[in-house]
Amino acid sequence: MTIKEVYEKADIRSLPISPEETARRVGIKLVSYRTMTEVYDISTVGLYKKSRLGFSFCEDGRFVIAINECSCGERRRRFTVAHEIGHCVLGHLSRENSPENEREADRFAAELLAPICVLRECGIKRAEEISRLCGISMAAAEIALKRLLSGEKTPGEKEIAARFSDFISDYRKSAQSLKPRFV
Repeated sequence: MTIKEVYEKADIRSLPISPEETARRVGIKLVSYRTMTEVYDISTVGLYKKSRLGFSFCEDGRFVIAINECSCGERRRRFTVAHEIGHCVLGHLSRENSPENEREADRFAAELLAPICVLRECGIKRAEEISRLCGISMAAAEIALKRLLSGEKTPGEKEIAARFSDFISDYRKSAQSLKPRFV
């Protein structure tokens, strides 16, 4: 599944994106590490050996994301859920884990949470604005800004921008109203 298909299936039309709601809308179940210890009879130590932040797996034909609700702040948790959505929809769970899979899932999460074409259409020029608008860390926002300023193009970006057109229009209007006017 592509980013564009995830936006369509989850009916995403504005920022910031809720990765938890996105996961649910595309049919991925979310469980906390606490629930994992209770339901799956696995220790917290066993979960931490798997991953300190979260991981995904397939059970009875359904994707599941286990997220450590206590290990990180909201922005890191949002990125972790988006990263795990990437593993699920990119078909990584049927293959052996590899550094390339991790990079693909990171790229997927970055684009899901901070779609470059939407940021471009909104006229965004600062990492602080990306961080605030997309609910991502400053480090992730700085990477997004570099991608934005490089003129990077992503597959399906015309359709993605069209999907976000009302949001983009409203954002531009609000940005215009905040600009100081000199008499």
